[in-house]
Amino acid sequence: MSPVEPPAELRESIQDELERNRRWEYRLPLYGAIALLVCAAIVVVRVVFLHV
Repeated sequence: MSPVEPPAELRESIQDELERNRRWEYRLPLYGAIALLVCAAIVVVRVVFLHV
């Protein structure tokens, strides 16, 4: 018994969704770096200007 093949239209929509998810994954390191820079800037401002 072989697995059931989805229709071509469904297969195309699944491939499109996988491609969108893959593009999102490529952006994650950039967003992580931006978040780290924002956190570092907050720490620097608190240490330098507020002396907390």
